[in-house]
Amino acid sequence: MKRLLAGLLFLSALVSACSTPGSAVDVEGTATPTMPATELPPTKTPIPDDLSPAARAAREALAASLGLSVDQITLVSAEAVDWPDACLGLTLPGVVCAQVITPGYLIVLETDGGVYEYHTNSDGSVIRPGSLRLTWERNGGLAGFCDSLALFGSGDAQALNCRRDGETLATILTVEERARLAEWTAAYGSVVIEQADDPLAADGMALKLVLYGTGAGQPDAATKDAMLIWAQDVYTRLAGPGV
Repeated sequence: MKRLLAGLLFLSALVSACSTPGSAVDVEGTATPTMPATELPPTKTPIPDDLSPAARAAREALAASLGLSVDQITLVSAEAVDWPDACLGLTLPGVVCAQVITPGYLIVLETDGGVYEYHTNSDGSVIRPGSLRLTWERNGGLAGFCDSLALFGSGDAQALNCRRDGETLATILTVEERARLAEWTAAYGSVVIEQADDPLAADGMALKLVLYGTGAGQPDAATKDAMLIWAQDVYTRLAGPGV
């Protein structure tokens, strides 16, 4: 009788062990821990980009010009304006603009290196750098020169030759060119340089350079000559030799 009672007690203990939560029994009766449920990674929510198409286009244009990522460029302001012409209020040498009111934006951007301005149309499909720093023109001569150059604080450069059906050649200044332009802009204020041959001469040629500086000084004669030569070299690089 005692043996029977002891057997029943052992069987009851074994059944109780098998039913304990959080464990399992294999075919040999050895308890093994239950594996926890797999944790799924959190869902990543994209950061919304609330910039308007015009502001986004301006930021991307400046990033490309300066060789920066868009994260390094801060939007200072985006003001809705009605530009007085199809050139978005930017009158450049040799460029003819249709006189039609063009809705758009004045975009101001900032980087560690400075503040930059862009003019756009309403949807950002047309964008123009607005921080004009230097213009250069060359007209006349036996070759019939009719060239112009516009350089901007963003590093953008635009060249125009009237013999190319109004085609505007655009590029980005080199690091050295950008540094030279920044040096002159910081050192001098508004500078106008004009050189002209005898207007009655068949090969007479006229040169004009305007620097929109922020400094207080004025260049000497040697520096003015250097500016004219430098601007012509930049134009030749853009337009190619023989223009």
